[in-house]
Amino acid sequence: MTMLCFNWFISWAIFSLTFTNAFVPSPRAMNAPISSSRDLKTRQKTLFGSISSSSSSLSASSSSTHNLIVISPPGGIGEVAAVQAAKMGSSVKWFVISPPTSETESSVVTLSAQTFESIQNSNGGTLEVAGAKADTMLLPLDDAESSASSLGTWCTPATESADSVSNLICVMVDGVEQSILAKLASKGEEDVEKAKMRDVMMDAIKVAAKEVTSSNLSLKKGMKIAVLPADMEGGSSDGDEKNSDKKRGGGLLESVLGGGSKVDVPSSLLDAFGKGENVAILRYGELFGIPESSPDASPFVGGPRRYPVLRDEYTMRGIRMDPSRTASGNQMMGENSRSSRLAVGEAAVRMTKISTNVKNGADVCLTSQRGMDLPSDEEWVEEFSRAQEALKKNMNGELFSASFGSVKSLERLSDWLATKWAPAVLKTYDIAGIRVGARPVYASRIGENQVEIVWQELKDFKTTVVGKMIIEVFDNGVIARRAAGDAKSGYGSISSKPLAGEDILVRRLAEAVTQAVEKGLATKPVPTKRPKKQIEETPAVTTVVSTGVVKPLANVETVNTAVSEAGPRTSGARRPSERKRGKRQSDKEGQ
Repeated sequence: MTMLCFNWFISWAIFSLTFTNAFVPSPRAMNAPISSSRDLKTRQKTLFGSISSSSSSLSASSSSTHNLIVISPPGGIGEVAAVQAAKMGSSVKWFVISPPTSETESSVVTLSAQTFESIQNSNGGTLEVAGAKADTMLLPLDDAESSASSLGTWCTPATESADSVSNLICVMVDGVEQSILAKLASKGEEDVEKAKMRDVMMDAIKVAAKEVTSSNLSLKKGMKIAVLPADMEGGSSDGDEKNSDKKRGGGLLESVLGGGSKVDVPSSLLDAFGKGENVAILRYGELFGIPESSPDASPFVGGPRRYPVLRDEYTMRGIRMDPSRTASGNQMMGENSRSSRLAVGEAAVRMTKISTNVKNGADVCLTSQRGMDLPSDEEWVEEFSRAQEALKKNMNGELFSASFGSVKSLERLSDWLATKWAPAVLKTYDIAGIRVGARPVYASRIGENQVEIVWQELKDFKTTVVGKMIIEVFDNGVIARRAAGDAKSGYGSISSKPLAGEDILVRRLAEAVTQAVEKGLATKPVPTKRPKKQIEETPAVTTVVSTGVVKPLANVETVNTAVSEAGPRTSGARRPSERKRGKRQSDKEGQ
């Protein structure tokens, strides 16, 4: 029987699970089983709605072997990761960091009834939720009001052994701004408080990650994933790690904590993970989309209309995984790169799976692309493996690679890249706005399947070819490499430094791959499926051993199976006699 139970051991700073529609379970009904799924549909569950000394858990009947801890602000990527992992059969513990001194609706996390029902129907998935205010996480461990001391105990598996493995996902930024804005809007405070609360919440997340990593021995073997924006270095809330300690001890936290932080705060999220292995980073661009577990989630913009418009999270389900840094050392994701919260949360969960085989120190980014189909398990594995292989291909100036199922015509695709795609990109402000030094000027097709983009620099009123980018199209993919410039002018070798605007062209080339599939110039690659396990067939029995004497049955009449010589047309029911029909019109006219 599926149970909805509560565990009463977290300190008073931990929030509880309550219900909307004025449904609050009484102490007598705390461990009462849910009679049917209809009870779930009649009410929605709201997490962390009131302050009490409890945590909540929702589990299925069977046990789970994949343990996962999620630390994040309310909602956002953290909610997607926790719910998605529970649906995939993992045992999830989600710890939510809410704004400091929050007693309003900003600390409320609401999940839809369908989400709870899907977790119940999962293959052994469980979801336990607890949370704390950010300021209580920064108190000393010996303080009675500290939540950090209870966090380590709560996250430790009940049956921890030398073979047990747990995984950790920490979301640093997404959800912080939304929860703070909701709190400030309810109190009408100034924007100065927003910066103070933001730093407190970011420090609280790092302290929580440090406490969980140090107290949970099973995390040493598991993966630790830091989910960060593309422009954040290592998860430092201040951006400059050299001055971060000085800033944390200054006046930003004095009004919240009364004299500054009283606990050792790591300088970054990676420092909070410690010096252990199995650490990876997942980065994202401009986020969009609402978690499907939220009651406000809807596939349509503005609700049902006469001419409905689908949200971006349903029209941009395609994914592309790339190294966060290109071979030139620049950021792979630009200002226009977008990432779906649903895809980022699922990617973080899959990075903790053994089947994905994410290596230690991997730093990848996710870009959402147009597409209505959800990526399959094989596509996820292929994208992660391709991104990690690209990290090793920094030699020979390789900048970009993508795979196709097939290319219908090499000349047609090369022509489109040289005459349509490249001129449009070179006219953009990001490229045309380069005023100093060399910049990409024009593109032309060379040979049957190659396109070159030329960088030129004006010196003494003479143009000099500084470098090139060669885009080569194959039957099953496309590769972009950096090439040398004019040897007579001293640019005969491949530059080890990135060319101006090179990273912009690489990002736009990733979009061109999707456009080529949409225009019918190429087909989408078919992921390689895993080989199925062969089941050994039991050999057929060829020898029959009699168990005794079999006596023939008495009075058995022989059945005459001979077919009647008359046949089916002359036997049985006959057709009626032919009816008289009228004469033809021509016969009548002849009479």
